[in-house]
Amino acid sequence: MLMMAILEQTLIDHGFKKMLQDIEDGKIDCIITKDLSRFGRDHIDTGYYLERYLPTNNIRYIAIGDNVDTINPDGLQFLTFKLSFNDYYAQDISNKIKSVKNRKIEKGEFQGGIAPYGYKKDNNIKNHLIIDEYSAQIVREIFDMYLYKGMSTTKIAENLNERNIDAPAIYLKIPVCMNRKSKNPRGYIWQSEQIAKMLRNEVYIGSVVGRKFQKISHKVEKVRSTHKDEYIIVKNMHEPIIDELIWRKAQDKLNRHKDSFTQKYEVPLKEFIFCAECGGKATYKVRKGERKSGKVWEQRTFLCSNKNRNKTCTCKPITEELIENKVREVIREEIEQISYTEDEIIKVYKKAEEKVQSKSNILRSQKMTIQNKIDENEQTTQEVYQDKINKLITADDFAMIYNKLQNEKRELLMQIHQIETEMMELQKEDTGRNYIEMIKLAKDMLQMKNPTKEIYSKLIKKIEFDSDKNITVTLTFGNIKEQERYEKAV
Repeated sequence: MLMMAILEQTLIDHGFKKMLQDIEDGKIDCIITKDLSRFGRDHIDTGYYLERYLPTNNIRYIAIGDNVDTINPDGLQFLTFKLSFNDYYAQDISNKIKSVKNRKIEKGEFQGGIAPYGYKKDNNIKNHLIIDEYSAQIVREIFDMYLYKGMSTTKIAENLNERNIDAPAIYLKIPVCMNRKSKNPRGYIWQSEQIAKMLRNEVYIGSVVGRKFQKISHKVEKVRSTHKDEYIIVKNMHEPIIDELIWRKAQDKLNRHKDSFTQKYEVPLKEFIFCAECGGKATYKVRKGERKSGKVWEQRTFLCSNKNRNKTCTCKPITEELIENKVREVIREEIEQISYTEDEIIKVYKKAEEKVQSKSNILRSQKMTIQNKIDENEQTTQEVYQDKINKLITADDFAMIYNKLQNEKRELLMQIHQIETEMMELQKEDTGRNYIEMIKLAKDMLQMKNPTKEIYSKLIKKIEFDSDKNITVTLTFGNIKEQERYEKAV
């Protein structure tokens, strides 16, 4: 019995995928639409399905209004032209809709699907915002906490979460958020980034702000964030929640923090520092403020990124000064322990190097022996396979022998891997000359006020800190006495 899929409207992505699955499952052998545009307006994708996919799967397609029937080749003569016209039509419609929206924004009409937090849509005047008293009070509190209580955006978010105040996604019942689980393990909660965006939003001083986002193309749903120069801002279009003077004070404070925030990328030690409690990478924070006496204070700290981002770590922050002092202390102690001349250092490392070379030769010899065994194993496997082809052995005998050979090969490959790992570790050993150069570099670093990241990278492997301010610094070069012990042990 002939089964048909009748498409009476432009197919949405979900419906189209379901139709394709039905085709793969053999449930459909004919598709009928009113015209080609009902199947699709993208001429490239539509052409692929009509000219390649459907014929390959023996699916008949009929577009009644465009006189297209894939069972009759004459109906496909002008297919490319018709698809291109449909594509142009879709683009033209998209441009017209965009122009209409821009004109409405320029007139000060709010074009968002959902009113911003603090407002609701006016039932009497279309595209107009009125204050929602409950959420507007929360907005006022946010500005008050930020400007007059000295709270950071992170502290404000924590305060609102502790008070169990619904985050905007929940309060506004945003469909996307309601239908999709939050990526945050704690669900939809107040975030510091969200607070910062609210503090910068001009809608709270009575302005309509449009064209913050723009579709990349009429063919895809993806949008891009536009630059602030591309925004359309129309002032005094609805009742403000925040006084403009207060809003400008907030911008000044935000900009000061933004300037200090960029300093985190200029801290040479940052990339080497990790949390000892969870292993998270450290984040650099700079806080500035002014005391009642007028004195300006500044605090520079390293904070576990997991604590800063999603509160999954409880490690306390540590000051930059403590880290820097510990690094200098460890390097200084390392240098002070050295009471050898350069010749003595080279002599110790030379002996160790000879031992390393000897062990490397042994490992290479072992690797070659094992590799020969692997080659013999593969040759035997080929011979056994030929015996099976020539019916000299049964399939069961071949399977038994083959499995045995494969197990032996796996064991040999594991031995090769272990030997290669040992050889790589031996290659990492420093020579005496490199050690001396490291010591000289370390001494020079101690004389520098602000060592560069390149210098630190040559001296430091890793720095870890915990809540008790215990700091562990792992250097790239080891103590000469440790090398002596190694030389004797090898």
